[in-house]
Amino acid sequence: MSQLQILVIAVAFIVAGFAKGAIGMGMPPIAIGLLSFALPLDSAIAIMVLPTMFTNVWQAIYGGRFVVLMRRFAPMAFAAMVAIALAAAVFGRIGSPRAAAWVGVILVLYSLLALTPWRPHVPRRIEWWANPLVGVASGLVAGITGVAAVPFLPYMQSLEMNRHELVQALGIMFLFIIGMLAVVLAWQGAYHLTNLASSVAAIAPTMAGVWLGQHARRRLSAETFRKAFIFGMFAVGLHMARGLL
Repeated sequence: MSQLQILVIAVAFIVAGFAKGAIGMGMPPIAIGLLSFALPLDSAIAIMVLPTMFTNVWQAIYGGRFVVLMRRFAPMAFAAMVAIALAAAVFGRIGSPRAAAWVGVILVLYSLLALTPWRPHVPRRIEWWANPLVGVASGLVAGITGVAAVPFLPYMQSLEMNRHELVQALGIMFLFIIGMLAVVLAWQGAYHLTNLASSVAAIAPTMAGVWLGQHARRRLSAETFRKAFIFGMFAVGLHMARGLL
């Protein structure tokens, strides 16, 4: 691996880690987009595996509210895992680029709507049935497209949580959904060990970025964070929607 490729990997994961620490999402599309300047797509995806899982674990436990949020969102997380396994069993190999692109379109449309004066809001009293329902829908979408985003990202942004709880709750959901996707992909024989060393090495710059992003989030006002989160969804959705071009 050349010095340029090593530099691109380090920069890509610092930037992606910063987004993950600041708004709780966006790491895979940012990192893969930057890595694509110096690496083939299959190598970029392989390198993403360990840093993504490592940051999801950290995001889920960081903040001191893990037990409370785990109780609140366990029905959603476990429903999503079951739905992913069901989708993989019914539809076969995970990952449809065109279907994933339509998920991106949905995120873009929702983000544009959320930037208007309209404020989506889901009351706490309906979460007992809405959480598992959203979990099933999210798992089916993830099991078909390989993308963990819809509908749980927009849904959780509309819940009664402050920005720190939202980021930690997203970490819990990503941990279970991405973890289940990883299990299914391993069962389907999608992984190889060629880029394992690069994946391990990428953890350090990723966590440096996450640390910087977390500090930046503490300095943001609630409204600024809301706008940053929505713009983050918009950017992720736009990146995914390119598959339709």
